Amino acid sequence: MSHKKSNPDPLSKFEWTIMNQIWDGSRMSAREVMEALPPEKQRAYTTIQTYLERLVGKGYLEKEKIGMVNFYGAVVSRESVVAGATNNFVNQVFAGSASRLAAYLIPNIDLNSKEIEMIRQLLDEAERGDA
Repeated sequence: MSHKKSNPDPLSKFEWTIMNQIWDGSRMSAREVMEALPPEKQRAYTTIQTYLERLVGKGYLEKEKIGMVNFYGAVVSRESVVAGATNNFVNQVFAGSASRLAAYLIPNIDLNSKEIEMIRQLLDEAERGDA
């Protein structure tokens, strides 16, 4: 597993929820984020604003004021944040070993034949140096 530097401040569970909304959309206001959340993840408008400002402070979002409304947009890509979180997880839980991660996952999750074939293809590509 690559040991690339990850984002300095990891995202909390609810911050991931907000970031996924922004990554799936584009620039969004706090109200738009709030309205896009599934019912079980709804929070007060002021709570959403607080989380958005925290994400600006952490460097994940940028803020642009248009008229009286603040709009928030992602500064970092989903891919880079996922890569950082994955690397942190593998480093902390599996001592940086992708093979230990795979050895844990394969017997402990239900894989269908399509997923198994996809994993085989990924391993073949990695072995050839295509990955």
